Amino acid sequence: MIKLDNIEEKIIKEKIYLRNKSKNYKDNFLQIQKFIEKEVYNIEELKKNNSSIIPEVNFNELTTHLDKVINEVKKRGCVVIRDVFDDDNISEMNSDLESYIEENNYYEDQKKKAGIDKYFSDLKSGKPQIFGLYWSKTQVNIRQSAELHKVKTWLNHLWKYQDSNNELIFDPNNELVYADRVRRREPGDSTLGLSPHCDAGSVERWIDKGYQSVYERIFSDDFENYDPFNATFRDTTQEIESPAVSHVFRTFQGWVALTEQGPGDGTLQLIPIAKSMAYILTRALMDDVEESNLCESKPARALSINSKYHALLLRGLVSIPKMKPGDTVWWHPDVVHAVEDMHSGNRYSNVVYVGSTPYCKKNLEYSKKQAQKFLRGKSPPDFAPEDYEINYKNRATVSDLTSLGKKQLAL
Repeated sequence: MIKLDNIEEKIIKEKIYLRNKSKNYKDNFLQIQKFIEKEVYNIEELKKNNSSIIPEVNFNELTTHLDKVINEVKKRGCVVIRDVFDDDNISEMNSDLESYIEENNYYEDQKKKAGIDKYFSDLKSGKPQIFGLYWSKTQVNIRQSAELHKVKTWLNHLWKYQDSNNELIFDPNNELVYADRVRRREPGDSTLGLSPHCDAGSVERWIDKGYQSVYERIFSDDFENYDPFNATFRDTTQEIESPAVSHVFRTFQGWVALTEQGPGDGTLQLIPIAKSMAYILTRALMDDVEESNLCESKPARALSINSKYHALLLRGLVSIPKMKPGDTVWWHPDVVHAVEDMHSGNRYSNVVYVGSTPYCKKNLEYSKKQAQKFLRGKSPPDFAPEDYEINYKNRATVSDLTSLGKKQLAL
């Protein structure tokens, strides 16, 4: 893990090192900026014409020849996969989750432990909208489902998962689950808006040697040949210890819709440009940014995307299309995402967060720690230790796991 000692000195030193990788770091940035300008203009034109921006595919089509869709997913860095779960099944799972929350008095528990989870510390709602629950039967059954396994296998195969010696970086056919939370956003809520950001590290993306290797082509004047879907070195990154930072390699982050929801319902927003991280990284090397500053990104927090430094990129922010129960949405770990400030709809917008965490050494190490938390009903290692579920009724236990579920939890 990266230590926080002398972090400003590390940032100054690594910025000099990264600038020196380029013949002219300013020209390098301008080349990347031109590419981003074209991408943003394209998104703005599609928006004006009400044309579709985020690629979509139906679950039943995943076994067919999808070159056109795959090319679009690799360009946009995100995809909506529809009809993964059937309506009756997902409706029952949503009801089960609501019962789990109510019968265990989660709201009362949450008030007692308010403030432990600093990641969402600015939320002012009397009722939470993101729930620190991980082990309800609904969440566990979604994660261990054959449907989600098929989806994640398809997503993993979009990546280059072998290195130059044809050694596996990760196994695309074997998945380790990443236990995450639930969003249950009530109509009229205006407290959950999350500004544009990326997870899985902030300052680490500049100062960690693993990340520097991932982004080598970006810093070394070879942006055209940078492939965001090349997994080489992605399994070697190190993060600063924090409940706000993911310590696994996810090929995609994602969620499953439990209820119908769309633009205006406090939904997910994305900047659908798979190579946008190149702009964020090289922007921080420009002379108008203080030497110890990385465009306002702070250690142990999400990576900041803001109007002061990233106004061009923010023009590409779009809400995802209308989602039906059983639909899923997925985005690359370098894709900027946000949550709409206001839920103007008239029904709950509920989702279960999931991620695609294929089998590799980095993910296995995390999974073993996570398995011990599951057995005791505690919060997973990446999250604040709220530990609500230790004595919860109807919490999922080992007896609720399928053989696939046990494998995915490293049990």
